Amino acid sequence: MLNELVKRLGATKADRRTANRVRKRYQMAWIKDGTPVAATGLEISEKGLLFASRESPVGSELDVALELRGRNVRARLKVVRHGTVARDGVEWAMIAAVFAGIAADDWDAVVRFCGNRPDPKNKATAEIAAKSGEDDDAYRLLPLRVQERVVALLVEAGRLAPGSGAKNPLLRLSYSGTTPAGAHRLAVHSRRMSDDDVLQFDSMLTVDDDGKVTLDR
Repeated sequence: MLNELVKRLGATKADRRTANRVRKRYQMAWIKDGTPVAATGLEISEKGLLFASRESPVGSELDVALELRGRNVRARLKVVRHGTVARDGVEWAMIAAVFAGIAADDWDAVVRFCGNRPDPKNKATAEIAAKSGEDDDAYRLLPLRVQERVVALLVEAGRLAPGSGAKNPLLRLSYSGTTPAGAHRLAVHSRRMSDDDVLQFDSMLTVDDDGKVTLDR
């Protein structure tokens, strides 16, 4: 019965054609009022995942923590399908969801996990991973109103999915110095899930001392 529900709620045929999908169990939890609720991951791809929980989440979005190869991955999910199944006298909630927000380095870890590719080991890749963390920190250090404007501009330009919020958007940001007029330049790499692919964009933004954000390219 559980396997039948996995088949029904799992990835669609289009998902299987365009995303590496892994059907295996992994540890995870979803967050309820700040408290982790244990769950079992059943499927995962670069677009989303399927999991089972004794308790059913309320609402269309939720925060989760995944354990992938010893790495703690945090993400925000949007629920797309759900159902219930009884097994050994216990009712389980089955939730299929797509990623609505995830840090760029965590998303890279998901892609490597799904593609069965090793994590970075050598000095060069470790330095890149460290720099990626600095880039994510650069976004988090921006004032909230600037974060919101950055995300809004990228959504308007079609470089982030509609409805993306300022918390953990699918982007990586780095500081690129100042313009001759003294405005700050920000280089942004963003991703957007489509029905058939994962679209990637490189943008350049400027932020003046008043917090006005402009999309240059």
